[in-house]
Amino acid sequence: MRIYHNFRNMLGITVAALALVACTDEWNDHYSPTVSAGQSIWQTIQQNSELSNFARVVQATGYDASLASSQMFTVFAPTNSAFSSAEADNLIAVYQQEKARGVKDKENSTIKEFLQNHIALYNYSVSSLSNDSITMMNGKYMVLTNDRFGNRPIASRNQQTSNGVLFTIGEKADYFRNVFEWIRYDKDLDSLANFLYSYNQYEFDPTESVPGGIEDGKTVYLDSVTVLRNELLYDYAGRGTSLGIGRINSEDSTYWMVVPTNQVWDRLVAEYTPYYNYDNTVDKRDSMQWANTRTAIIRGTVFSRTKNTDESLRDSAVSVNAVDYLYRQSTFGSSDLAYYQYDKPFDQGGIFTGTVNTDCSNGMVMKANDWKIDKRQTFYQTIINEGESRDVFKEVNENNTATPSYRSVESSNPFYNKVSRNRFAVISPLGATNPEVVYYLPELLSNIDYDLYVVMVPAVAGDTLVAETQRRPCKFRCSYKFHEQDGKERSDSIVLMNGEQSYFTTNPEVVDTVFLGTIRVPTCSVGLVEPQATLRLASNLSNRERRDNIYTQILRIDCIIVKPHEEK
Repeated sequence: MRIYHNFRNMLGITVAALALVACTDEWNDHYSPTVSAGQSIWQTIQQNSELSNFARVVQATGYDASLASSQMFTVFAPTNSAFSSAEADNLIAVYQQEKARGVKDKENSTIKEFLQNHIALYNYSVSSLSNDSITMMNGKYMVLTNDRFGNRPIASRNQQTSNGVLFTIGEKADYFRNVFEWIRYDKDLDSLANFLYSYNQYEFDPTESVPGGIEDGKTVYLDSVTVLRNELLYDYAGRGTSLGIGRINSEDSTYWMVVPTNQVWDRLVAEYTPYYNYDNTVDKRDSMQWANTRTAIIRGTVFSRTKNTDESLRDSAVSVNAVDYLYRQSTFGSSDLAYYQYDKPFDQGGIFTGTVNTDCSNGMVMKANDWKIDKRQTFYQTIINEGESRDVFKEVNENNTATPSYRSVESSNPFYNKVSRNRFAVISPLGATNPEVVYYLPELLSNIDYDLYVVMVPAVAGDTLVAETQRRPCKFRCSYKFHEQDGKERSDSIVLMNGEQSYFTTNPEVVDTVFLGTIRVPTCSVGLVEPQATLRLASNLSNRERRDNIYTQILRIDCIIVKPHEEK
């Protein structure tokens, strides 16, 4: 069945190729079309008693009007010997049942999986040299030769009508589902299917529609075309809040997707829902929690076979949500953070082991009842916030703190490439005071333990000639705030402790990663424009310590790291 993909690139040259073949003697010998002058393709079908069962389905679904119009079609109609009256009755009943439930014609299984699987737009004819791939109305690709339509025998060919070409076939063409369609077909995947399909929306597409004129200053369309939009079905790489998981509905690409059974789905929804608990004042909090919880399960489960070759899969599987090594620093804050990709996927315990696999028209569904994708490989992430980033900077206390400045580490400096992105923030005092700064802590999940770190930079990283009085340890204190469930910010800060002490000190000779403690917030900030958790850092010197130059008052901040806690 892989042959469906082999000739797609030839589709654009099919008509030209046939025109050239028409000049050859072989074409003249073998291409002798029967012409039904003046008759539409629908009239021609009606008059063929061997196509009466097919004709009943066409008429019951309203497709007779289309096949009688001026639009050009090629129809591959199964004869009565290949398509029985009982089968026709069943398809008509299914069409009526789905229509009564409000299923749109484009998604009606009788139309999409049967009629449109046998009808192509435009007119195609064959010769003994034909070996082409054509696109059916449902978007599927079929290989067309002189004697085969897909893998079905052609009984009669090239019957010309006023609006197209009619073929008859000796067997009904099978409908080959793509990954997106198979998920809805498999009853073990109901929960996932209900989620994915809830995002289907049909939108008017003026570029595909046929304009008919202007009325009251607006374009009137003779044929209004609507197209399916689903914000889940596109590729998206990165942390972000995008819902994109990959174009698993596309017939032009090949994907593998690891999918959870209903049993796995229910377990993961129960586990992940508390992580997305938004406070009561967040607009559409319930729908955000519902969507983010479920997207967290499936983001990172789709793999493009263009990128994941057989050879590369021996080492790792890279999902469409993975970030290339060159961009991890800008996306995640560190090139070492490789989310949404998985080592040795076929080895014991690998994400592809133990799955039940089904070939589809555009790839493969890999059904997993034993879920091997660890949340720490996907959404349960370490968050690195750069000290110099204006996206996470909230404010300074203007009574005691100067406007923050930002320094770069020069390539000649011994600390070059030891500071994240070779940039850091400098928080300086106004006079003999203790400066303080507040940073946002964005994208925090709720109800999990995070280990919190601040990375402090020595003075010489910004200037190797800095005064000796600046080459001192930094003594500072810190606290954090968050929103309670009712949406109110916690009125008092939670002071982070260094053992029994409320302050921390740095080693002035190194880029010092200081562990501040383990925190937990009750409400989620994922996807919010303004994060709800904040961290306050403040110099903590007494008057004597300032006079004696024991410590420096200046905070030199490389980054703040928030890492999901791991039990030792």
